[in-house]
Amino acid sequence: GKMALDLIPKVEPDLIMLDIMMPEMDGYEVCRRLKEDEKLRNIPVIFMSAMGDTEDIVKGFNVGAVDFITKPFRQGEVLVRVKTHLTLSAAIKKLTHDSEIDPLTGLFNRRTFLKRIENEAMRFKRNQKPFSLLFGDIDFFKKVNDTYGHSAGDEILIKISNLLNTEKREIDQAARWGGEEFLILLPETDLNGAVQLGNKIREMIAAQSIIHEGQKISITMSFGASQYNGETSIDKTIDVADQRLY
Repeated sequence: GKMALDLIPKVEPDLIMLDIMMPEMDGYEVCRRLKEDEKLRNIPVIFMSAMGDTEDIVKGFNVGAVDFITKPFRQGEVLVRVKTHLTLSAAIKKLTHDSEIDPLTGLFNRRTFLKRIENEAMRFKRNQKPFSLLFGDIDFFKKVNDTYGHSAGDEILIKISNLLNTEKREIDQAARWGGEEFLILLPETDLNGAVQLGNKIREMIAAQSIIHEGQKISITMSFGASQYNGETSIDKTIDVADQRLY
């Protein structure tokens, strides 16, 4: 069980088949700990055990298993159940992804991003490590749409999104807030750090051009930064960054 808990975060398996009677830590405890981990809780777990009493099976489902196979097992039945749960897990992952991601840019959507900020605010309460927000807006975007068409506008949104994803750190998270507005969450970053990153991205965007149907389109972007302090609400922190952008 302990070996499994060490290994699973490294290999991120698509499915786990778990015995119950194991030395030092039984399968129930392994499953319970997996379900407590935000990154691992959605991996489907199938118990496979000689403990086949009703109370054993019920306990298995109660700690988070998706199925329970009693030993001695039949190989054909095991393979069919594994295939079923892999198919179901893949469908759930796709639904989750589609509900969290902006379909045009591939960035987080507004609803998902708010959850990420709330999680970071909870982490702030525990460790008091600062985090900041960058609010970005593409300058005169309506003029771009009116001049070059909406397909050019979409291409610019995609290009900007790719650049934001490339220039941010691995721990940072970017979202399409709406229209041509973007938000970047910067964990463990104070206001000065956010301003530095915002200026770096702003200058990089201004130095590039986007070629659309043979036409060269120059784009600039404005940014505002704010730091969460634990006293002001998340909405107010976002609003401060928005006001500073203008």
